Amino acid sequence: MDTQAALRDALWEGGAVTVSPEPVTLKSGRRSHVYITLRHFVCEPANRTLLGDVFGTWLGDRPVALGTVASLLSPVLAGAFAGRFGLPLVLFRPDASEKGLAGSVFGRAAVLPVVLVDDVLTSGGTAKAAAGALAASGAAAPSLFVFVDKRSAGLRTAFPLAVAAPLTLEELLRHGIRSGRLSGEAVPWAEEELAFLAQ
Repeated sequence: MDTQAALRDALWEGGAVTVSPEPVTLKSGRRSHVYITLRHFVCEPANRTLLGDVFGTWLGDRPVALGTVASLLSPVLAGAFAGRFGLPLVLFRPDASEKGLAGSVFGRAAVLPVVLVDDVLTSGGTAKAAAGALAASGAAAPSLFVFVDKRSAGLRTAFPLAVAAPLTLEELLRHGIRSGRLSGEAVPWAEEELAFLAQ
């Protein structure tokens, strides 16, 4: 099975990719007609299984520990995959909600290479913060796995972590146009986003 193509189609069918007439304000402050989130998508068992299959294809026989970043889905995905593939888990706590635990790392970060797991990558602020804390805890060169890389071309060149992503937002949008999933006024909105991604 081509897990990458299956994921691409499932993200469209599952409503994870939205191209809407009313632009949304992204966390960065930029307004866009295009929005992608796996929050609802990951709640369905078949979708979690598919995400695990895609991750497993990438994982192969790599001896790694899985780490988390400060996002809603990172602990869900990393925990599910650590359990499914029998991998150690390293947790990162970025906030000060418990006195004395801000920025703490839990788990054996220095034993194996740590791969941070998240759903999408935009600017990478949460991943960089987690990687910094892991490095301070003895992890050597943490890397990042995401399902969709949403970074523009300019952000990709200077990013400090190695990133593995089976899909990019550009690929998803081009597929949406080619396959007819996007039509009418949605096409120019997608093309506007593609122009931004090329910067």
